[in-house]
Amino acid sequence: MIHTSRNLPIHSWPQPGTVVSIPTFLIYRHKGIVSDRWYNGKPLIISNSARANGVQEEPWEVFAEGHIVKVEGYPSNLSNHEVVSRAQSYIGTQYDLFSWNCEHLVAVAHGLKSQSPQVAATVAVAALCFTVLAAVK
Repeated sequence: MIHTSRNLPIHSWPQPGTVVSIPTFLIYRHKGIVSDRWYNGKPLIISNSARANGVQEEPWEVFAEGHIVKVEGYPSNLSNHEVVSRAQSYIGTQYDLFSWNCEHLVAVAHGLKSQSPQVAATVAVAALCFTVLAAVK
């Protein structure tokens, strides 16, 4: 499901705790969690970004940065309240690309293993490229 920045009825917005994302660099996506709090008729998003230098709860438009927001889903069986509460408890923690980025926050908030598949894939591709280049020499 994809939502634009226009105002929708409350029942049309993703439920609190839902994971949403926007495109960033090339194939990467910036992820966040729909909050249970609202601003200007839209839910706030809890995300961890380099732009904000950490976890913050921000308006839908700030998170979207002019992009269409994609609803990723709900990857756990935790209640909406628990996911949002867990995510909010990290507000103010500092961003780190390799150990504490948007994917780490989403995983931890949903009670899953803290990991970043996008960073892991990038490191694996870089290692493969390095191996191939070293073999060519």
